[in-house]
Amino acid sequence: MSKDETGKADNATPTVKPFLQVRVSRLEPEAELVGFCAGYEGGAWRSDAFARYLIRNLPQFALPLEEWERFDTATGVEQLGRAARAIYTTKKYQNRGEVGELLLFSIMRDYYQSEPVVSKFYFKSSSNETVKGFDGVHVVSGQDGLELWLGEVKFYTQLSAAVRDVLAELSDHLEYDYLRDEFMWIEHKMGDGCAHSDEIRQLLDDSTSLDEVFKHVHIPVLLTYRSKTVECHSVVDDQYKEEIASELSKHFDSFRQKELPGNVGIHLILVPLAGKAKLLRSFDDRLKGLQQL
Repeated sequence: MSKDETGKADNATPTVKPFLQVRVSRLEPEAELVGFCAGYEGGAWRSDAFARYLIRNLPQFALPLEEWERFDTATGVEQLGRAARAIYTTKKYQNRGEVGELLLFSIMRDYYQSEPVVSKFYFKSSSNETVKGFDGVHVVSGQDGLELWLGEVKFYTQLSAAVRDVLAELSDHLEYDYLRDEFMWIEHKMGDGCAHSDEIRQLLDDSTSLDEVFKHVHIPVLLTYRSKTVECHSVVDDQYKEEIASELSKHFDSFRQKELPGNVGIHLILVPLAGKAKLLRSFDDRLKGLQQL
């Protein structure tokens, strides 16, 4: 792992090869769209490969930055087991949101080359505790300086419900009182492993006007849904690419007509699924196995 000029770890480069493929990318005044898909293998949607990809991102997702450099051949097995136990241990996993948050983490690292600021799972008091707040806190080095990316995830099968619920959360989470409380939590939990920790603390400090903070805030909104297009195909060919791009763009056009926040950058990330239940089951089987390490 490289170091920056301050001597702190530079964690901006992903270590897992990207799995999801970009099928459409659009930038409009209201929001950005990036639509991904998992593709097919042997005529079937790649749910097992999808689950393996998420599991490979598990250590970075669940462990704080300070522990990444200590993840090696001597400690890796123990830390991987600890990371798996931090997600959840319950048998009732079907309606939990951790897989969606792990998916957002993976896309942020792969596509936006982000650096996570805190691992909220590391601070849970019990493995099945539900952690409130934003579903991801990352920083991205943009053209105009450091950007704070505060993620929202709805790991759903019905897109209309996902849009409804995420818009309600955006309204609540961008209230000034909520943001101040969330910034305080982030600042208290953030360690020194982040290469930009001093700059982030200054941005989140009470002395900094939220008017200034909003200039640096971006909201990645990750929504999953059951896709008819993904279900009706079995191979990534030109017809599939055209149909899935059209479907994703149609959903984006509907989304950007909603009442969206105008003081932050909105990035809609759509991931169509052929079988949420199968993906969750495949992920859970692997997670439970790692928890025995």
